[in-house]
Amino acid sequence: MFAIFRLASRIPSGAAYRPARARRQLALWLIVFTLATSGFAFAGGLLPLVLVLTVVHGYAFGALGTINLAATIDLTGGKRAGVTMGWYTASLSTGYAVGAFLGGALADRFGIGAALAVLGFPPALAALAVLRLPPIAAPEHEVPRGAGLRGLFAAHLKVDARVWLATVVVLYINVISDAIDSFFALFGLAVGLPLAASGALKGLKSSAATFIRFISAGVFRYVDHRTVNFWGVILMGVSTLLIPVLPTFAVLVVLFAINGVCRGLLRVTSSATVAEVRSEGHDVGIASGVYNAGLDIGGILGPAVGGVVANAVGLGAMFQIVALGSMALYFAVALSSPRARATLSIGRSRTVAE
Repeated sequence: MFAIFRLASRIPSGAAYRPARARRQLALWLIVFTLATSGFAFAGGLLPLVLVLTVVHGYAFGALGTINLAATIDLTGGKRAGVTMGWYTASLSTGYAVGAFLGGALADRFGIGAALAVLGFPPALAALAVLRLPPIAAPEHEVPRGAGLRGLFAAHLKVDARVWLATVVVLYINVISDAIDSFFALFGLAVGLPLAASGALKGLKSSAATFIRFISAGVFRYVDHRTVNFWGVILMGVSTLLIPVLPTFAVLVVLFAINGVCRGLLRVTSSATVAEVRSEGHDVGIASGVYNAGLDIGGILGPAVGGVVANAVGLGAMFQIVALGSMALYFAVALSSPRARATLSIGRSRTVAE
């Protein structure tokens, strides 16, 4: 339910976003997030209350991610997109890692209820900091939305082709990554790998994806993010395609490391692509809603598609079919319009203004 309502929040939150009121919107959803998180500590195991809190928690989390990305783009003017989004996504990874560590440590020391109650307060403190941010300005040549629901619907239909491409990229990385995470352990057992080895490979992939975000800002000072995006899609697909070809531990270490690095970099390059459209006056709220919805849909589809395909053709062939199908979808969208084709850069130094 958390994932479903997180997804359900994306488009409405993006549509509701306005630069002038972004700080108040962030503060509101941070408070709601605090209440929902700490509320689990007082739910007493009552199923109806837990369900309500899960719905609110998921929706608030999705709204925060959507509005925060749009506000970050507006605050920075969409400039130096690769570097900015490198730091932005690295901060997200840090939050996940620190939250997991603190949650476990507090739960072991004081119990799960106390841990949830305590961990709910940082968002409330962040709300105070958000209200002290400088005013967030709209683009100088903002493309106006039409009036009413019809105008809102039209604005979503007119989302820039580069945003759709970025959405396909995050759909791509989540479908592939979640299919691997969900089914590799079973495949590993079938080819003689112990569960400990499968766990180590999964940890390696996650660590590589997190680590590369911290140094990606340096990478994008010298290499254009469009070039990294192109090769990241290729290498992630190929590394997945080769998993059943040479399923020895040494080879898999290399393939999983490449897969993780590509996942981390593509998360940065795709969000940088969304940031770029601001300079042309495009609505970054709507763009953020569409983009983040793709992220959630990929997370939901990955295990589902992987399971259906694996049931039909086997686990090894499933990895290859998912990789080839995902790459085909990416290139179909990338070749669908001149603006999307302009993002296909085989080799380009960082000479394009960001």
